[in-house]
Amino acid sequence: MFKINRQISFLSVLIILGACSNSKSKNKYPAIDVIGYIKGQVKILDSVPYGILKVTERTGQKPDSTYLDKKTFIQHVSPFLHTSIDKERLETDYTETSFADASLGYAVITYQAIDGKAPIQQVTIYVRPDNGSINQVYITGYINPKNELEKNQLLWMHNKGCTIITIQENNTKESSSITEKIIWQ
Repeated sequence: MFKINRQISFLSVLIILGACSNSKSKNKYPAIDVIGYIKGQVKILDSVPYGILKVTERTGQKPDSTYLDKKTFIQHVSPFLHTSIDKERLETDYTETSFADASLGYAVITYQAIDGKAPIQQVTIYVRPDNGSINQVYITGYINPKNELEKNQLLWMHNKGCTIITIQENNTKESSSITEKIIWQ
């Protein structure tokens, strides 16, 4: 019975998304406002008494931690709030795929850049089908245009924090990485 209800919930989310189609969009469903969502999450920090802890792990080194003020935190996140993934551009410059992932219990919506040189290459959103809320957002791309060998990733966890990963490759395809876990709950 539980599996049937879960499948009906997934189907309901996909039907709701389909009912809101937009004629300008190249995709079947209207895009989710990812930038607005993350900005809303950042705004929540104004109303909660949490400290913002950043734990940095570099390849081959011990982790280091520090507390961030909100301004510094916003500087860490802002490169991922690139205009190339505003709602309108997600609808016109990205292809959308979506499916219900019963093993995770989420509807998964992915936007893949049509242009292989776009700074943000992919945005994946995990939506709870029972209430339509976003649980996680995963953004990948090459945000620093001066360095084509640097890949950037952001995993945003609803009301908890985010992880920023920077992978640096060199000409010999060796790589090093910096993982910054930013937690406020």
